[in-house]
Amino acid sequence: MRKTIYLVLLFVLLLSACAAPSSGSGALQGTWKLTQYGSSDVMMPAVEDADASLTFADDGTVSGSGGCNSLGGTYEVNGSEITFGQMTSTLMACDDARNAQESFVTQALTGTAQYEVKDQTLTITNGDKVLVFSK
Repeated sequence: MRKTIYLVLLFVLLLSACAAPSSGSGALQGTWKLTQYGSSDVMMPAVEDADASLTFADDGTVSGSGGCNSLGGTYEVNGSEITFGQMTSTLMACDDARNAQESFVTQALTGTAQYEVKDQTLTITNGDKVLVFSK
């Protein structure tokens, strides 16, 4: 009887090790570089040489830059929705183009947004704000 219990436990452990992550955030994880931002009808290219990017970690943290300052916080995925926790940021002054881009990025990373990962492209849509990233 004891041997049967051990075999069943081993089988359950093997099955759980092979299961896909339940959070659905696996495709989101990694570093993404901002390529475009704007509204759904007017998109602008990311500021050249600003190196705006986001890194999504499997522990639910996100870090990166809007193009000027470092930022970080938490995120949670539920289906195609992503909810951002309170984001923190450094407060360096930058040129107008970087400041405008960064302001837009931080506004889009507030509250709950929709996201889609397709063909090495991440799109985050929060109301009328759209961010497009590539791997």
